[in-house]
Amino acid sequence: MAKKLAITVSGAVSLGSYEAGVMYEIVHAIRQHNESPDTAAEDRILIDVLTGASAGGMTATILAQRLMFQADALEGAYSNSLYTPWVKDVDILGLLAEQPGESPTKSILSSKFVEDISRRYLTSRYQSHADPPRTHHSAAADKIWLGLALSNLNGVDYKVDTWPKGEFVYTRFQDELKVLIENAASDDSMDVWEPLRNAAVSCGAFPFAFSAVEVIRHKFEYDSPNLESQILPTQNFCYTDGGVFQNEPLGMAKDLVDKIDPQHVDTENRYYLFVSHGAKKSVASSELNAGNADFLPFGSRLATAIFNQAGFQDWIMAEKVNSQIDLFNKRALDLASILKEKADPAEFVNCLEAAAKLLLPILFKNAGGDASINAARNRLKKQFATEYNGLPGGVSDTWVDAILVLETAAQMGKRDEMQILAITSDASELAGADLHAFGGFFDFKYRKHDYDVGRDKAQTFLLDPSCPLGKINFSPENIDVIDHTLDNLKLEAMDRSIREDVYSRLHDRCLHILSEAGVNKFEAIGAFDIIIGPKLKRLLKL
Repeated sequence: MAKKLAITVSGAVSLGSYEAGVMYEIVHAIRQHNESPDTAAEDRILIDVLTGASAGGMTATILAQRLMFQADALEGAYSNSLYTPWVKDVDILGLLAEQPGESPTKSILSSKFVEDISRRYLTSRYQSHADPPRTHHSAAADKIWLGLALSNLNGVDYKVDTWPKGEFVYTRFQDELKVLIENAASDDSMDVWEPLRNAAVSCGAFPFAFSAVEVIRHKFEYDSPNLESQILPTQNFCYTDGGVFQNEPLGMAKDLVDKIDPQHVDTENRYYLFVSHGAKKSVASSELNAGNADFLPFGSRLATAIFNQAGFQDWIMAEKVNSQIDLFNKRALDLASILKEKADPAEFVNCLEAAAKLLLPILFKNAGGDASINAARNRLKKQFATEYNGLPGGVSDTWVDAILVLETAAQMGKRDEMQILAITSDASELAGADLHAFGGFFDFKYRKHDYDVGRDKAQTFLLDPSCPLGKINFSPENIDVIDHTLDNLKLEAMDRSIREDVYSRLHDRCLHILSEAGVNKFEAIGAFDIIIGPKLKRLLKL
């Protein structure tokens, strides 16, 4: 059976260029590998899940469409459908140019500029009435689940009943969009991709930088039994950047994998790839203490704690589940050892068998009964094949039933260990990381640099003999020479004329915003010159 890959692309702002470089290399290498005569069928690698947040949401959406329907568009290191939008097409002056119909009171940057790029890469192929040609990528499974992290500013209410005769209502703002895309003409259409395009734009609508986005949702997408809000068959919600609440949607990827393999029969062939511009590293600090926790240092540290805790929530979940599974595996192996060591295990085995016969029907009463029990037994026999085959016939079956009782009672049957791989970088290696990762928008050469760093990181990952995916049969393409003088580039070292252009554009935008807010021209100029302008110059290092 082929290996399966679920990919999560994190939020990145301009460093989407880095992630584009990583993803180009991954897809290009898997294509060569899968098409190589030296690759056995069971060693093929198929991408069947893509999740993304913020900038990663747009990358995941473009990638899903190209993998399913436009394979050729993912060829060419410096011309593919990830390189061109993230490196060639986007720049700060285009983002700062106010376009007709845009309101300066809703965003600092041009949302229409981003909308135009999204249409170019996601829906332009449906503009003509002709049925577009379809080419399925050899790195793609027959079906791909696409998941986007969203932030619903309206919120959706859920209710939990409490005792006695009470209830607890909470509003959830973290939201998700999950769509199954099949290799079929019906899924290669404007009806499918226009809503996905709009959702991908909302996924990356960085607060204040871009306008909030209206997204149409459907009642069937909110199927929780605890739902309290009355959702219409189709209903508009207002969304901002999905990375606000879920910037690394690894947990969403796990949820989608569970839809594909609910019984976890293919866990040993399942891998999760996490792609991010930021390496996971410690942000712990011993500098703050009760004596120096004044408002400013306390507030700064609190913001750091909240942001990082939210960013790591899916990693915490994965660590917890993996730890629980490790403990269950240990208990299962301990029980097998006990059965092996007993000279006459008959009485002990009879007790285990009697308990299992009593408990399993109760535990599986609402989960499919005998059919589900047998499926779970087969999964455990495969998972613990060595231990199962090492026990006598009657004993081995009783042992499987006993550990199935333990697993089900602990609700571990719906969980499986996540083999997480990661391709990350560090700000010191990138050119666009400054100014909260907006720096890459200032110049093509910064984005090109980061794209090539992403390619280099991915090639190193793929060529590593210890890579858990195994030997990848591919020939790496040449990467343009990387200018390492751009590593860890700071704003003050960027082209001053570009920063001055940015200042000029922001000056005009600010005056326009103040005018729209009802401030007269002279007051607006005064406010900018005295308050806003100096702060802006310090920000841009002018």
